[in-house]
Amino acid sequence: MRKSTLFTAVAVLGLAGPIAVSTASAQQDTRRQGQYQAPSQTVDDNRRDDARRGDRREDARNDDHRDRRESWRDERQDTRWNDQQHNGYYQNGRWTYGPPSTDRYGRAGFSLGYRPWAVGQSLGYYNNRFEQVDYRRQQLRQPARNQRWVVDDRGDYLLINRQGRILQVIVSGSAPRDRRQSWRDSRNDARWDEARHNGYYRNNQWNYGPPPQGYNRGEVVFGYQPWQRGQRLGYYNNRYQEVDYRQNRSLRAPGRGEHWVRNDGGDYLLVAIATGVIAAVILNNVR
Repeated sequence: MRKSTLFTAVAVLGLAGPIAVSTASAQQDTRRQGQYQAPSQTVDDNRRDDARRGDRREDARNDDHRDRRESWRDERQDTRWNDQQHNGYYQNGRWTYGPPSTDRYGRAGFSLGYRPWAVGQSLGYYNNRFEQVDYRRQQLRQPARNQRWVVDDRGDYLLINRQGRILQVIVSGSAPRDRRQSWRDSRNDARWDEARHNGYYRNNQWNYGPPPQGYNRGEVVFGYQPWQRGQRLGYYNNRYQEVDYRQNRSLRAPGRGEHWVRNDGGDYLLVAIATGVIAAVILNNVR
């Protein structure tokens, strides 16, 4: 009886050993699978996070395009100073208005470029180079004592003081080259947003305002283009907020049949009330 019981116990232990080993092996395999799958899941999560961050960066770039006029660098290796194209240069990321000395060419970190003028900047090199204009002939407001209006190489009017500091910038001309940057919203799922778009492209032709209801979404690309003197507000004629010129020292009294309005970007537009034709554009430089 005792021998039979002993043989039975040994048999049970012999069977339990492989079962325990199999269970432990299964647990180890499960852990290995979990360890193997976790990086894949992490990669997918990282990719989704990167995609979201990329969308946010793209939106930020698009919004930024509406907040400043275009700056650029001339990356050509053989480029030389041209007053019609450049108004300064970069050296190791630092910007300086005016032409560089000859010994700067060819250095690492050097590139010519263009930066638009803004209120508060000093003309420096350009202080006596820009042509003075008659404010009456150009329908500009009368400058105060020790102030004068000048026009830059790209057709914009700058009100400066005796030291050459800019007090006001007025964009002029039919198509100045330093307009605030235009952009296209290339996202496939983009929807019309008046806070970000002011028109659309169809067959590579630009139109202000939202597209008609009958257009297929695949036919049009939403975007933004800055206003210019001589254009018509059209769709926006009664949508931009009217402003009182007497509460803003930078605005001159409008002519008969004209009024000042402010667009979504904070720029001031002098517009004919009846036709919506833009007579002047004043950038909002305080942002």
